[in-house]
Amino acid sequence: MFNLYFRNTHVSLYYDKELRLGKAVWRGHVQGAEFREATLLCLDLVDRHELRGWLGDNRKMNSIDPADLQWSLEVFVPQAVASPLLRIANLPSESEKNREAVAMMLKKKDQLDAQQLLVRDFGSEEEAMAWLMEL
Repeated sequence: MFNLYFRNTHVSLYYDKELRLGKAVWRGHVQGAEFREATLLCLDLVDRHELRGWLGDNRKMNSIDPADLQWSLEVFVPQAVASPLLRIANLPSESEKNREAVAMMLKKKDQLDAQQLLVRDFGSEEEAMAWLMEL
C-alpha cells in the first residue's frame, strides 16, 4: 500500500515501507529549484526508509533543462548510486528530450560502475511493479 510522501504541481512521491518501494509520478515541465527540491526529496525518501526499489513514472514529464541535467549528473546520479536502491523501473516520458536526458543519466551511472543498481524501462506500471516485487 503506497503512502503519499510529497505532492506539488509537478510530482507526487509515494512509498511502501513494508515492501521498501518508492514511486515518483512526474507531470509537466519542472525546472530549477523546484526540480532539484523534488529530486532531493526522492533521495531523502529512499534513504529515510531504506527503499530498495523505485518506480519512476516519467510518462507525462516534459524535457529536463540543460542546467538541471548537469546538476543531476553531478549530484543526483552519484547520490542515487550510493543509496540503498537496487532497482529502478522507468516508465519513459513521451518527450524525446526527456528520454535523451535520462539516457545521459544512465550513462553517468554506468561510468560510476554502479553494477548493483539495475535500471529498466517498462511499457506499463504493472510490468514495472512485477519486476520491482522480485526484490
